[in-house]
Amino acid sequence: MIGDSGNPYVVALVILAMALVAVAGYRWLPKADVQLALVDNCRLDQQAACAADLPGGGRIEVAVAPRPVATSQAFDFRADLAGIRPHSVEVAFTGVEMNMGVTRLPLQALGEGRYAGRITLPVCVTGGMLWQATVLIDADRRLLSVPFRFESRHG
Repeated sequence: MIGDSGNPYVVALVILAMALVAVAGYRWLPKADVQLALVDNCRLDQQAACAADLPGGGRIEVAVAPRPVATSQAFDFRADLAGIRPHSVEVAFTGVEMNMGVTRLPLQALGEGRYAGRITLPVCVTGGMLWQATVLIDADRRLLSVPFRFESRHG
């Protein structure tokens, strides 16, 4: 009879199946994102490079060129990683004081932990623009987010 919970084997099989599904789901689901705090005392438009330690070991150093970053002109973004082997690295650019949407740049692996790309950001008609460049590192079933800031100016 359907709904008869009198058979202990059926109940045990249902509980075992639920436990197996829970274990399998835990193993195959990605881990939660790890968001680092804004890297203090570092502005990419004013310094040659900025660096941060990564949780669980590893380090990231980023740089832009040319400096200062000119509005409506392409610039290079570089990320050097040590102590971590990512599946992919990209940068998400967002306006800090004005909503400019999100502009993503997948970085190309150059070997030996170096990643780079070239991008032109949207133009802000008010003049200079403060940007946040959040490096997204996909590694070891984690997505690490490391934010840096810089300003673009009319060239």
